[in-house]
Amino acid sequence: MKTKYFSTVTAAVLVLALAGGTAHAQLGAIGGIASIQGKKQTTFPLFTLTAKTGQADILDGGFYVYYAQVDTYMGKDMATVYGNDLSERLVYKILNVSYNLTSDMNLSASIPYVSADVGQLITSPSNPSGTDEITRSSSGLSNPAIRFMYQFLRSPMLAVYGTIYLPTGFIGVGSAGTDLEVDLAYTRDLGIVQWDSNIGYRLTGIDPTTHRKPNNDIQMLNTAFSIPLGMSLSGFFEVNTSYEGRITDINFAGTKTAYTVQQVMVNIVPGIRLSITPSLFLTGALKYSLYNTFLYGYHYIYTIGLDYLVL
Repeated sequence: MKTKYFSTVTAAVLVLALAGGTAHAQLGAIGGIASIQGKKQTTFPLFTLTAKTGQADILDGGFYVYYAQVDTYMGKDMATVYGNDLSERLVYKILNVSYNLTSDMNLSASIPYVSADVGQLITSPSNPSGTDEITRSSSGLSNPAIRFMYQFLRSPMLAVYGTIYLPTGFIGVGSAGTDLEVDLAYTRDLGIVQWDSNIGYRLTGIDPTTHRKPNNDIQMLNTAFSIPLGMSLSGFFEVNTSYEGRITDINFAGTKTAYTVQQVMVNIVPGIRLSITPSLFLTGALKYSLYNTFLYGYHYIYTIGLDYLVL
């Protein structure tokens, strides 16, 4: 009985330890959060990068909280793989700052702090007919991002983004190397509807300790439609996709058997943004995984946040 108990604990700890850069990568570009950039421009998407900059000398500060429920491992339901109602919860608290240097250039930064909890019901060692719940927690600063955007065309609106992800992620969430990302963004006004899309490539950095890349490079394609719903309310609908190549678990769930999956993700993100005052915005969204075979997949993510514009 003790052997089963400790092997189950090991599985739970392994899940937490491997929550890794994949979970962070799936959180999205976080491009639209710091991209309101104008007192009446409340229709920007949340994750999809936009090519519209807005007026110069606009400072935007934001604070967002994400709750994520993880339900898959290597493309399979975690309860099926590990049994005993295994679950993982991630909470991201992200501080964002964005400043329009000119009407064509923007500089922004994102600082995420992540908490991870793994819960599992196991057979009680002291009472075989009962169960115990094991919880393992970890938290720390994930990879801060510094992003520069330049709009080089206005009709159609086209912009290029460059992002640096700093290697300060704690073990389990974030990357140990410096990641570099380049994105091309396109925005078009379709009457009252705004269409935003971006395509990007993220080059994952080398771990200075192992001198290897802990994760594959990431290819992304996002698109979004935003629409005003009234004087102070707007809505958006996004589709986020990414591809991170193939990954193999050489000892899948402790079975000593190799298992390989293609790391593909397709998420849908409906959301709303409310203008509380001319400078204060409240945003809420639900990010749901339609298709996801990453090492770890999100079943859903709840998002809520505030943005404040400072002229």
